[in-house]
Amino acid sequence: MVLEVTGTASVGLTFTLDGKVSQEKAVKLPWRKTVAVPYGTGRHGWELAMQHRGGTLTATATVNGKLVTQTSGASSGGTSNTANLSGSFSD
Repeated sequence: MVLEVTGTASVGLTFTLDGKVSQEKAVKLPWRKTVAVPYGTGRHGWELAMQHRGGTLTATATVNGKLVTQTSGASSGGTSNTANLSGSFSD
């Protein structure tokens, strides 16, 4: 799975895969994360929460090169918003 976030916003990310959480603060865009999941391990649930401020963002998730979901968001300099991507896949 490949997650990509582009845009101009200030972003903090929280990524969860099968209940395991990782966080990144003050992420510089563009950002990309490749997640390798061993074949034959079943169904996997995931979520990418993006806290953003002062700009725009676009996020996509692909599995085996195929787009599975996407979102975008915008916020002004004084406000903070959250955009989410989530889903599940089987290997």
